[in-house]
Amino acid sequence: MASIADRLGVRYLSGPLGHDVLFTIVTLVADQDRYDRMLESAAAKGFDTSNSEFIALDNRGANRFDGFDAMRRTLPEAKGRWIVFTHDDVEFDADGVDALRARLEELTALDPGWTLAGNAGGIRYRRGNPLLALHIADPHDKGERQAAPVLVESLDENFFVMRRDRPVLNSYDLSGFHFYAGDLCRISEVMGGRAYVIPFLLRHHSGGKIDASFAPARERFRRKYRRYFIGRDLQTTVTEFRFGLSGLREGWGETAASRHSYQQQNLAVPGLAGTE
Repeated sequence: MASIADRLGVRYLSGPLGHDVLFTIVTLVADQDRYDRMLESAAAKGFDTSNSEFIALDNRGANRFDGFDAMRRTLPEAKGRWIVFTHDDVEFDADGVDALRARLEELTALDPGWTLAGNAGGIRYRRGNPLLALHIADPHDKGERQAAPVLVESLDENFFVMRRDRPVLNSYDLSGFHFYAGDLCRISEVMGGRAYVIPFLLRHHSGGKIDASFAPARERFRRKYRRYFIGRDLQTTVTEFRFGLSGLREGWGETAASRHSYQQQNLAVPGLAGTE
């Protein structure tokens, strides 16, 4: 007679997470022509069905996804060892599949606990003179290049890589198309992970877009993280944050009862919140 485990089809996990291909390449696609250019360049540099899968988050005609929900939607689908996130306006015109694999394996040898890697990021805050690590060809390119991985506290969104065996999810209470890589870096930091800029070169055809949504997105990010990183200075590729003591002042008068009341009013499903 079959055991209860056999009858219920129990799967015993006894080893590390496997993968079907090396890379899952995820792209927020707003423009098909730009995406086709990206795909053509990727194929020319060795990314193909033998080593990669391609997932497009379809924003053609309407924004069905934003940067914050991209990874949440992608992770259940991904089969690659590494998940590569790109904008649709990048082009693989320099380094290719072999170089990316080599850079990530070198990073793993250097720091087995890394979680995120990219081509541009903020190293640390330095008032009026931001300290950045850049290895990207874009309209702002001044020829900065890295010879080895550089530890950073934030990454740019145009291109970054996540380990599928050390996944990080974006915040559920933030949204939009700005700061979602910075948000991943903050969540990763809390989880014990680290982010790096690696010497992998591609071209980003955009120099970045500071539109009407940027300032509100920055303020939402600031208001969230000033409570968790009190006194912190934070450098991104496009702006800086000085969280100061405002988060401490906000929480100074908070009690267990007031926090519970806040959750009831703002976070809990009506009728399901606990009561005194």
